[in-house]
Amino acid sequence: MKLNLKDELPISSDAEPVTRNEVSLPQGLFGFPDIRSMELVFDKEELPFMWLREQVQDGLAFVVLEPGGIVQNYSVEISDADIQILGITGAEDTMILNIVTISSEHPGKISLNLVGPIILNRKTLEAKQCIINNHEEFSARHMIDVGDSEA
Repeated sequence: MKLNLKDELPISSDAEPVTRNEVSLPQGLFGFPDIRSMELVFDKEELPFMWLREQVQDGLAFVVLEPGGIVQNYSVEISDADIQILGITGAEDTMILNIVTISSEHPGKISLNLVGPIILNRKTLEAKQCIINNHEEFSARHMIDVGDSEA
């Protein structure tokens, strides 16, 4: 799996269809409480990696991914209050996004914040960054080897 970090974020074209969804973050993100709306951008060729970015020029952008199939035994337990805030009625309503950090100290590796994922209601596109109830079981810097798939 290789993350292709370009100088610019993906731009939609016929050759590379890019999907964009506006995500509401009523409580902002940890460290960025004033950012209340972002755009989730992904290209099928780049999955599982996606961008969560502000919709302004030179705005904040995070690389995120859904951990399913990548992180073994990762389960997320969130509070009843967070479930209610997000209007989640079942697991099928939920998308879990983990913020990715690209390590300059460890080439070929990334880290995922498994303790503070962004929980997204797939139906309403409302999201909240949460500290999971079972945070003691996981790391905020879970390392994954992504290697270099290019010759």
